[in-house]
Amino acid sequence: MRLYHFTTANNLEQILENGCINQSDEGVVWLTKNKELEAQEWAGGINPTIRISVSLLNISYFGRNAPPQKIVQGAVDWYTTAQAIPRKLWVDVESLKNGHWCIYKGLSYKNRKK
Repeated sequence: MRLYHFTTANNLEQILENGCINQSDEGVVWLTKNKELEAQEWAGGINPTIRISVSLLNISYFGRNAPPQKIVQGAVDWYTTAQAIPRKLWVDVESLKNGHWCIYKGLSYKNRKK
């Protein structure tokens, strides 16, 4: 399953330093099935220009009794997980430039060796 985490360039620096996407103040990582920025109504004044693609095919990371996501009440495309998402589950880190998504500073993990 491919999901997307949207954030700001400022927050990305902390994410890269930590090596994982950590939980928000609500204690969850927010993910969506919708990769289009226009669909991200949650931003509320924040300008998310970074999109991290996440592959949750390896759900064993989350444990058998803890599904990798739960649907957010009333939101079709939104998911949350209480687990931090490590870099090994990232597919791409992209930045929005001139209305187009581009790989951010070479951070594509599609062809990495496992």
